[in-house]
Amino acid sequence: MPTHPERWKSLLTRYQDNRPRRMLALDGGGIRGLISLGILQKIEAMIKQKTGQALCEYFDYIAGTSTGAIIAAGLSRAMTTADLIKFYQDYGRQMFDPSGLLERFKYLHTADPLIHQLQNVFGAATTLAPDDLKCLLLVVTKNVTTDSAWPVSSNPDAKYNDPTRPDCNLRMPLWKLVRASTAAPVYFPAEVMTWDPRLPSESAVFVDGGMTPYNNPAFLLYRMATDTPDTG
Repeated sequence: MPTHPERWKSLLTRYQDNRPRRMLALDGGGIRGLISLGILQKIEAMIKQKTGQALCEYFDYIAGTSTGAIIAAGLSRAMTTADLIKFYQDYGRQMFDPSGLLERFKYLHTADPLIHQLQNVFGAATTLAPDDLKCLLLVVTKNVTTDSAWPVSSNPDAKYNDPTRPDCNLRMPLWKLVRASTAAPVYFPAEVMTWDPRLPSESAVFVDGGMTPYNNPAFLLYRMATDTPDTG
C-alpha cells in the first residue's frame, strides 16, 4: 500500500488496496523482442476475453531491459501489442540490425535517428510521473559513470522518487530512459542524463541494460516490488 498517498495521483485508487499483484518481466535480445510481443499478443487476447482488461490494467508492475524496456514502456503507456509490433516492423532495422557498422559509426557524431521515433511513440514530454503511466514501470540500464546496474522504477514511494529531491527520477523523460536502456555499445552512443540543469556535474552516462547481470529483469523486479519503498 502507498506510504505517501499524495504522490500517487491518478494511480492511487488502483494501488491503495492490499491485494496480490501481477508482475511482468521482459528481457533484452534486440529484434527478438518481436518473439516476446508474439507471446504477449496471445496473452493479451486471453486476458481481454476473460477480464476485458488491457495488459497495463492486468499487470501491476512491468519491467524491461533493452528491447524489453521499449515493450515495457509502451505497455505502461497503454499501447497494445499490435501498436508495438508495428513500431518494430517500421523501425526495427534502425534499432537492431547489426549490419553496416560504418553507417552506425556516424551516429557517434550526429543525432541518433532512434531518438525522434522514441519521442514520437512515448511523447517528448512524458516522464515517469504517475499521471503519465497506467501502471508501475521498471527500466534497467547501466550507469557507466559508476560501473553499476541502474534499475529505475516509477514507484512514487521510492527513495529517489521523492518530488522534493532535485534529482527526482520521476522527472526523467521516458523516451530518454528507454534510449539509455537500448544504447548498445558500438552501435549507438551512450545516453547522458542530467537531473538538475543547475548541477551539470551531477550528470551520468548510461548504456544498454543488457550489459548488466539483469538482461532478464525478473529477479530484480521481484526485489524492487518486495523491498521497503525507501530503498529504490
